Amino acid sequence: MRVWIVLALILTVGCRSRIPREDGRNGEVYGGVGVAALPDIGVALTAGQMLSRGGNYDYAFEMRASLQGGDDTPTQDGEFFQIQAAVKQSASPGHSRRMFFRYGVTWLRANGDPNILDQRGDYFGAFGSVGYDWDLSPRWTFSPEVQLTLVDGEGSIGTEVLPQLFFNLLYHF
Repeated sequence: MRVWIVLALILTVGCRSRIPREDGRNGEVYGGVGVAALPDIGVALTAGQMLSRGGNYDYAFEMRASLQGGDDTPTQDGEFFQIQAAVKQSASPGHSRRMFFRYGVTWLRANGDPNILDQRGDYFGAFGSVGYDWDLSPRWTFSPEVQLTLVDGEGSIGTEVLPQLFFNLLYHF
């Protein structure tokens, strides 16, 4: 419960800042849905707020929640729930196609018999990813992303490496 309260406070404070844009719109808040792949197929929800613009990079704060997996039967893997807090660093500001890097911290819970991880339980760690943003219109962006997560936690033998793929469709308010 405390985790949700902290995340809500961070998002509320982040949404109060306004960064002027060259196209006349005020600060940029965005959100979207996506497909999460590895260790299983699932859905992801993303919310973000621009932190700074200019120079060679734009920076944004992002939160992402993803749910992957299926039922807990002998032939299926267990559910996999993850929350991430990250900084997104976008190269080539102002271009309609640009590379980006995300890095941050994560908490995840693996239920049942999770794919890739040793056992069920809570895991904490850090991640880094690289992706590519395509502006589909002034407000819509498509973003494929490859991520590598290092986690350690309950039931773990040691630090574990978790590769992940995300395909996001983001709307810029």
